[in-house]
Amino acid sequence: MEDYILREINRIGELLAALLDKIGLLKRSGTPERIRTAAKTELAETLDIDIDTLLCGPDFIARLTDEYGFSDENLEKFAELLFDMVAATDDSDERLRLAAGVGAIYSHLDAKKAPASLNRYYILKDLDKYIKEP
Repeated sequence: MEDYILREINRIGELLAALLDKIGLLKRSGTPERIRTAAKTELAETLDIDIDTLLCGPDFIARLTDEYGFSDENLEKFAELLFDMVAATDDSDERLRLAAGVGAIYSHLDAKKAPASLNRYYILKDLDKYIKEP
């Protein structure tokens, strides 16, 4: 059973890493509007996660960790994914909802004393810029 759980955690991490790579390609290709669609579609098809429903639900982090088996590293990648979606949206309500998700994940990881990545510093710094934009 433990091997199965570890395989699932690794599978989620690999999926998130691949999705972040795909989003990186979309950013470089000059089509940031496709980032949200690609992320939402990929998560819905592979993990059966609807980001909008997930973020509106109570304690979405517990759902990610308990139901989907996300590790701290996977949560970190998911926060990066949400941040990329923040940067790609023009809808201020969606931007705030996604930014709140990023902040909640990082607060959760900080409370657990999880190791911080260098990306986290830059993401939190840039997040303010997206929240304050009209």
